[in-house]
Amino acid sequence: MRKVLAVAFLVLCAATAMAAGPALVTVRVGVHANEGGTPLAAVAQDQGFFKKYGINPVFTIVESGPAEMTAMRADKRTLDIGYIGAGVAWNPIDGAGNQLSFVFLDNLSNSEMMLAKKGVFVDSNKNKKFDNAEIYAGLKGQTVYIEVGTTPGGWFKTLLEMSNAGKADADKLWISCETSAYLAGYTAPNNNPANKVSVVNTLNANLPAGMATGGGMQVVAGFAPATSTILKTNKDVEKIATTVSNFPPEKSFPSTWVASDKWIAENPVVAQNFINALYEAAIWRANNIDAAMRAGEMLAQRPVNSYDPTNLVAPDKADYQAWFASGDALGYNYMKALYESKVPNVPKGNPVKPFEKAFNDTLILQAIKTIK
Repeated sequence: MRKVLAVAFLVLCAATAMAAGPALVTVRVGVHANEGGTPLAAVAQDQGFFKKYGINPVFTIVESGPAEMTAMRADKRTLDIGYIGAGVAWNPIDGAGNQLSFVFLDNLSNSEMMLAKKGVFVDSNKNKKFDNAEIYAGLKGQTVYIEVGTTPGGWFKTLLEMSNAGKADADKLWISCETSAYLAGYTAPNNNPANKVSVVNTLNANLPAGMATGGGMQVVAGFAPATSTILKTNKDVEKIATTVSNFPPEKSFPSTWVASDKWIAENPVVAQNFINALYEAAIWRANNIDAAMRAGEMLAQRPVNSYDPTNLVAPDKADYQAWFASGDALGYNYMKALYESKVPNVPKGNPVKPFEKAFNDTLILQAIKTIK
């Protein structure tokens, strides 16, 4: 009788396990509380893509890219994979210590913006858009507040470079900043005080207060949700530049997912399944952009309608297929431009990984190939 009961118990356990499905694998995931940084992961969770591929994501809403990279590169890492903006994108290029790799192109960020109090920049063309010449004139001798270690830090350098285009070195604007790391690899074209643009390292979260009446700031470069908050709460502020409106494709900064190389090596199937889930979520997001924003808000516990889909460009299935159809396709061009812009930020003396090592494209290529 005991033997029969034991067999019956085992059969019952097996049946219960089959009904429950295979055990999910826990993956520690870093996401950012903005339009680019949360919706894709939220869609993958809410639409069942993570579950479909056997993933149990444990989310951490990170306060900044640098903190996320520290967690992912620690000897005892607390994150396996995560979303990042371009600001900390030098980390997968850094060949020292515990290394990371780019594994997925999420979106093209339009979150980065330069905002200013009305009247600081003059729309001389009267077309409600500021071109490079107007940006040059407005920035000359100006102070700009930026959290320099985040994406807007590099973004602003590119914006300044474009405003300087075609000018002799003696006439170009140049950056002064007390944060020495921000000037790594940067050489000022001249030292004329009249052409100086002072960059003050300021937490992105503090920009709305600084731009409020009496806050003391006139010009900021930041990212959502701070930029959205400023525009919604201060009628005396206007957009001067955004990524989509001012940057050509080769200057656009993709937002990406990066993962621990050690985690990928130890969990190759899990890593592939995770990227498969992201890819299916990206296809869904492209066709349901507003719903994706609401899902992201819920995951990040942000107010409803605080995420603005105009702050990013979300590729669809056709885009992914075309962007990674060959090594010289647009997706690789975006990634290579990001790579080249971030090589100077690798700490001096550390080895620089070649592009082919920094971007582990096998996972995204397999997802595109197998998911029809």
